[in-house]
Amino acid sequence: MSVLSGKLGGVYSSALLIEGCEAAWDELIDGDVTASADSADFKVGTYSAKFVCAAGLGAGDIIATNDIVSKDLSDYKKIYVWVKSSVALDAGDIQFLLDDTAQCASALKALNLPALSANTWTRVLLDLGDASGLTAVISVGLKQVVDKGAFTLWIDDIEALKAIAGIKSWQLDYTVDILDSTSFIDAGARTFSPGNSQWGGSFEGYKYGMPLSIGTNVILALAEGITTGQAWMGNAYISGAHVASSLDSLVTYSYDFQGTGSVEVASL
Repeated sequence: MSVLSGKLGGVYSSALLIEGCEAAWDELIDGDVTASADSADFKVGTYSAKFVCAAGLGAGDIIATNDIVSKDLSDYKKIYVWVKSSVALDAGDIQFLLDDTAQCASALKALNLPALSANTWTRVLLDLGDASGLTAVISVGLKQVVDKGAFTLWIDDIEALKAIAGIKSWQLDYTVDILDSTSFIDAGARTFSPGNSQWGGSFEGYKYGMPLSIGTNVILALAEGITTGQAWMGNAYISGAHVASSLDSLVTYSYDFQGTGSVEVASL
C-alpha cells in the first residue's frame, strides 16, 4: 500500500473558460476522424465535442484541433475538463494539446489524459507545470499516442484553474444519508438504505490578495498531489469566510464550502 505526502497538494478555482465545446471542432481534423457537436451526450451547456475515430487513425496522429480566442494561461496551474471514451483508456493513450500556433503545429503543452473507464464521463484535472510560456494560446487539440483502433471520444467544458494562493491545508467531508427503510416484514429489526450523498468542507491558509466572495458558485479542485487523479473536483458554493489576525502571527484566512451536485472522487 502506498502513502502520499500532502506537500504537493493545493486548492484550485478562479476558472477561465478555454473552450466550451458547444460546436464541432473544425480547425484541423484527421482524415480518419469525423468531428461533430453532440446534443445528446454532453456535461455542460447543450453540446459536447465528439470525435468518431476510425481504425486508420494511427499512433502519434492528431485527432483534431480547434482555434480559440487568444488566452493568457501563464498564471494558471491546472486544466479541468470532462472526457468520455467508448473504449477504456490507459494513462497517456490520449494527450490534450495547447499551442500558440495554429493546428497545434508545435504544441507548447502535451498533457497526458489519465486512465478512463469505457463509456463514462470523467472530470479530469491536468497539471500545467510551468505555464510561463502560455501567454497567447490560440489552438487546443487532442492527439492519439497509442493506437486504440476504432473508438469515439467526447470532450466538454475545458477550463483553466488558478491556485488559491496562500492555502496550506484543506478538509473534505463526503457523506451519504442513511434512511430508515423498516417495514412490517422486517419483524421489529430496523433496516436502512442509502439516500442522497453530499460533500463539503473547508480550507485555510494565509492572506494573499483579495478574499474569496461568499455565496459564489465555483469550480473547486482539491488536489492531494500533482499526479492526475489525485484530486477531488466539483462545483461548490463558498459558504463562509473566517479571518484571524494577531500582532505575533500572520493574518490567516479560512473558508467553508458546500458542494453542489456530484464530486469526482480522487482515484490515485
